[in-house]
Amino acid sequence: MSKQETKWKSGFIGVLLIILASVVGVFGVVYGYYHSKLSLMQYSDGTVSQTEPIDPTASEFQDGASEMEQLTSGLEQQDTVKAEGEIFGSEDVFNILLIGTDERSETFSNNARGDTCMLLSVNKKDGKLKLVSFERATAVPILAGQYKGQYDWLTHTFRYGGADLMMREIRECYKIDVTRYIRVNISTFMEGIDAVGGVTISLSQAESDYINYPQGTYAEDHIREMGIANQVQRVTPGENHLNGATAMLYARCRYIDSDWRRVERQRTVIQAAMNQVKHLDLLELNNLLNRVLPLVQTNLKESEITSLLMLAPKYVKSQTEEMTVPVSGTYGSMKGMGGRSMYAVNFNENAKILKKFLYGE
Repeated sequence: MSKQETKWKSGFIGVLLIILASVVGVFGVVYGYYHSKLSLMQYSDGTVSQTEPIDPTASEFQDGASEMEQLTSGLEQQDTVKAEGEIFGSEDVFNILLIGTDERSETFSNNARGDTCMLLSVNKKDGKLKLVSFERATAVPILAGQYKGQYDWLTHTFRYGGADLMMREIRECYKIDVTRYIRVNISTFMEGIDAVGGVTISLSQAESDYINYPQGTYAEDHIREMGIANQVQRVTPGENHLNGATAMLYARCRYIDSDWRRVERQRTVIQAAMNQVKHLDLLELNNLLNRVLPLVQTNLKESEITSLLMLAPKYVKSQTEEMTVPVSGTYGSMKGMGGRSMYAVNFNENAKILKKFLYGE
């Protein structure tokens, strides 16, 4: 497995882990208070009803297509290999699909893509956490809807059928049991960073230039679409304490190098944010929950959240293990819907590797 692959993580997921750690800080004070905080979240079964036909060649599906064309140019053309066997699960392991959608507003929409797709696996027996990132341009067979049977990027399946369809894709392609999800978006990320008091990040010259001079880059689009020009800080090479808007530009930056480097930046933000949470007092934790939880969507039951939080003293101290699928050497390239290049995966091989990683021998 390459160094780049093992570092595949998302800034969205950092916010989710912050939420779990923060609730622990106030859990047990009064049940009514605890219940009131959980009621702030948006509960949904994850299904999406499409009222209009979806055009897979539309511009919304083409973001990153030219980049993928380059990334797959040296790979062998091949077909996907279906995973064998039944979907596997265990009473000791609880899996949650963490989805970061690409809305630029605080509200969720049915037109979003699941740009971040990650499995948070909690071992209830020993309290260990494992994080598995699924490459967004993995070619998966669409399992429902008007394009059933055709292949497209995993990230686009959220557009076709919401969180429910993305969970089905992971279950069927990798034979791993997952029926619960948590969804956040870019605004949740920004709110979370601001609520923890910002994060300290060391910037390179190229990174600071990207933030200070966004003209002609993705940063310019983000600033315009989200109306955050007055929130973006002026930065310098070296250590900077970034607010939510500036950290978002840093975490989503792939313009100066590649998407692989972008996910490394997101991992850096996660670690910095988690360090900040440790220093928050009760009032600051309360503020974090009030600001972030209303921007979270999930189908978790309150009893399940309570059960997971009771384990928190174990897993917040444990070293999180992580991996990315598909692993190196188990995929080639293919063309799918809209003529897009995508990773053609040997799901059978990856399913075996993933099962061993999550559940052991």
